[in-house]
Formats: sequence, structure tokens, C-alpha cells
Amino acid sequence: MKKIAVAAVLVGAALQPSGMAQSDLYVSGGYSAFDSEGATLSTLSLRGGLAFHEILGGEFEASFGLGAEDLDGVSGAQVELENQFGAYLVGRYPVAQDFDVLARIGYTTGEYQSSNSGVTGDIEVDGVAFGVGGEYMLTDAWGVRADYTRIEAEDDSFDGGIDVFSISGVYKFGDMR
Repeated sequence: MKKIAVAAVLVGAALQPSGMAQSDLYVSGGYSAFDSEGATLSTLSLRGGLAFHEILGGEFEASFGLGAEDLDGVSGAQVELENQFGAYLVGRYPVAQDFDVLARIGYTTGEYQSSNSGVTGDIEVDGVAFGVGGEYMLTDAWGVRADYTRIEAEDDSFDGGIDVFSISGVYKFGDMR
């Protein structure tokens, strides 16, 4: 019984507001390349996040396609990302004063449009996503972030999954450390 009480006190102390980050909101926007077997799609990606501890937080992501791309090896076939939305649990680890490495895991859903010889069709792709990256803060509020995310697509159209490479600008509403 004493061990349970001590554990409850320690957990409560760790989750008190003093253990929280001073400011916990951030936004980012930038370019992402969605790469799958046969095409690389250019997108505008927007993110918003909330750090609920110095090393743990959550973020939402929305990506919108910037145009259709030809499918390799299929004459006249194109694919385009219409939109993709994701939610992630994000872990951060500060390795230097202004540089963090991060890892994230979550779930995404996306809508793609394909066309071949004038026939179009929509494809919905859902799946678990996970990735790693780094973030360098140029000032207290402004920084840059680069990351890689792997989407394990549940749709047969994307058997090989989707690799996403992103670079973005970051704005933090205060110091998160």
C-alpha cells in the first residue's frame, strides 16, 4: 500500500503544472514530398502542435497536393494528392541548446486522385505513420524542421507504403524548455 501511495505522489508531482512546458503551442508550414512506387508528389504541409510535457506532445498535420505527377512505367497515368490529415504523438529530446531530435507515431488518412486515359478515380489511403527528424531554432520563436515519415498504407494501391520527406519553418509561441 505504501508503494502505491509513493508512486501516486511521484506521478502527481511529475504531471503538475511546474513540470509542464512554459508555452506549449507551435505551428509549422513547408514543403513535403510524398514518395511511393511510381511517383513523387509535391505538397504544402501545415502542422500545429501542443507540448504537454518538455519531451512529449501531440500534433496535427494537413497536407495538400501541388499538382499531378506522371506514374513511372504507365503511359498516360497520373496521380495527385488531394489532401492528407494526420494526428501524432511526438517525443522530443534536446541534444543542444537550440537543436532537438524528434520521433513521432500516429495515424493518417489521405485522398488521392488517379487518372489514366481520361478515366479518373479517387483512392482513400489510411494507415499508421511513424518518423524521425530534427528541429533547429534560429531564434527563441523561429526555427526550421526536417523530418522523414513512413506511412504504412492499408490500401493495396500503395503496397510499398509511402515515404514522406519534409522541410518546414516553425513558429513557437514561447520557449518550450
